[in-house]
Amino acid sequence: MSTDEVLKIAKSPEDLDKLLTRIESGKLSKPDWIRFQGTCRLEDMTEEERSAFLARLHPCVLRGFKSTSKKLHGRKERLALWQSITRSGFHDFSDLGWTKNYDSPFVENYDYISAYQQGGLNALDPYKVYSSVLGTFDFGVADFIETDLCQNVRTIVEPMAGTAEFCYAGHFRFPDFRYLMIDLDENAAELVGGQNWLPRANKEYIVGDVLAADIWDGVKSKSEGESLAYIGKQSHHFFDAKQLMTLMKVATEHVDYLMLETPQICLVSDMGDTDELTRPEQADAGFKCELAGEKDGDPNPLTNELSFRLQATNGRKDKTMFNYHGWTSWAHSTLVAFADLLDLNAFYYHADEEQFLPVSKWDEDADCEENVTFMLFTHRNV
Repeated sequence: MSTDEVLKIAKSPEDLDKLLTRIESGKLSKPDWIRFQGTCRLEDMTEEERSAFLARLHPCVLRGFKSTSKKLHGRKERLALWQSITRSGFHDFSDLGWTKNYDSPFVENYDYISAYQQGGLNALDPYKVYSSVLGTFDFGVADFIETDLCQNVRTIVEPMAGTAEFCYAGHFRFPDFRYLMIDLDENAAELVGGQNWLPRANKEYIVGDVLAADIWDGVKSKSEGESLAYIGKQSHHFFDAKQLMTLMKVATEHVDYLMLETPQICLVSDMGDTDELTRPEQADAGFKCELAGEKDGDPNPLTNELSFRLQATNGRKDKTMFNYHGWTSWAHSTLVAFADLLDLNAFYYHADEEQFLPVSKWDEDADCEENVTFMLFTHRNV
């Protein structure tokens, strides 16, 4: 998003073949994206042709491809097309297009629907469902370290890492950085360690409590250059006020920048009882996904507390993927107040400017009221 990107266009299958041949031969550098136009449509190809093109396409692009498909009316036909693409290493969870990890040599299988087809709701992988509907794929390490504020960052820290998607995706773009991940979940550590990392990746998954100072002592001793710690929008909301202030204090004493992903700016009372999140491939497979409010878990406008769950349902049965009981939607103003108490400088990410701006300099053109945003805290005098 924040870099100059190269896009090539293929207007027919013949065009695509010629373009891929030039890239494969080394006569043309890999573009970030290839856009399909005209008669170059995956849905018009036979399954064999499509598979062959996708297999060639994956190593020939840095980011992925963009395609405006014609509307397929058959549910099975639509799902089969989606699965053939996702099994070939591309996902459409981003608004940017069909995406892969930056220049990744690994063909990752993003088809989480086949598990449902084989075993029903119980077979669905909660992490993969969460990533498909709530994951943050449109922003990554590059967007933040290419800002004026964080341009000297060389260590990425992911506290409350879980499956550590931020570090994992980031290491493809910046393989020479240091990646440190922290979480209490040993199973998550095992899962992350078993992923396809580049052989030279400088990484470590630390099983520990992010509120413990000794964990952060270890982080500081292992950091190289300036450091940026990132916590996703769901994770830090599990903390109460004292815990969150402790986290902000101990983290900023050991890293240069602490960044929290936050929901769009809104009143907690505006959050609905049920938030429909169903994706097209889920509907085609026969189930839907939603954030459903718990009984007596209505948003409290005074404390910003609420209780809900991420669930999948097929009309006959429900499956809870994750529970968010007693979850606090931390208001941006509260985070700024915490920062003042801790003598931290506070910034927000302006997506159009592609920079971190001081919270004192609010810009009405910022998209923080419509989309998730990122708040950054630091002791540094900048």
